[in-house]
Amino acid sequence: MEAGSALQPLWDWVLRHLGETGVASPAFLLTAVVAGIYLPGLVFSFVDVFVTRRLTLAQCWAVYWRAMKWYGSLYVVAMIAFWAVPMTLLSRVPTAAPTTWEVCRDILLYFLVGDFVSYFWHRLEHRQGWYMKHVHYHHHVDTPPLTIWTAMVVHPVEGFTVFACFHIYGILFPIHPLTFAVGAFSVTAVNMITHCGYRLPVYDWIFATSREHDIHHSHREPRNISVMLSICDRMFGTFQKAH
Repeated sequence: MEAGSALQPLWDWVLRHLGETGVASPAFLLTAVVAGIYLPGLVFSFVDVFVTRRLTLAQCWAVYWRAMKWYGSLYVVAMIAFWAVPMTLLSRVPTAAPTTWEVCRDILLYFLVGDFVSYFWHRLEHRQGWYMKHVHYHHHVDTPPLTIWTAMVVHPVEGFTVFACFHIYGILFPIHPLTFAVGAFSVTAVNMITHCGYRLPVYDWIFATSREHDIHHSHREPRNISVMLSICDRMFGTFQKAH
């Protein structure tokens, strides 16, 4: 990696504040994922309650609590465990930042590989009757109008498997930890926003849209299966345009 990367000041700041031990800890990536949940979650909750007023504060809290009471608690417990019993994911933390080209390449592949794997896993979830009834059904209890927290209304088994699918590129391929954190945050945030219920100009040109994912939650026949990009839906005949 080039020492002159434009991202070197940012990476130096991360290393200075977290240290090599902090960057190598699972807490680093877990925090990126949790930020990808809470940042869009809080923004769209504010819009729901105070801008569009489609939910009262009590209704928004009820949806949040149903989705996050266990996952939010798990994050706190995990962080305490990582602090009490230091763990490392990396044998060596690089001192050089990734180049801009490396970040762009790996983030693109992060989305493409994650979308491809999660598409076929999600499609299998709908085809496998027992799994659909006992696991994936928990997510489909919510029907439109969805809120952003619907993304986290998932059975724990699905939470683990979908996490592995979304982040499989970072898990299996050697990418810079800074890029991994950015990818983990971005993929998680996009999955959340896919359930927000709003049309989003410009954003909807690139990513799977919430209005199209509403169709997925409204029909027995699986349509608009992808929650990040719509490439696989278009390639494999499961895309249905929202009007």
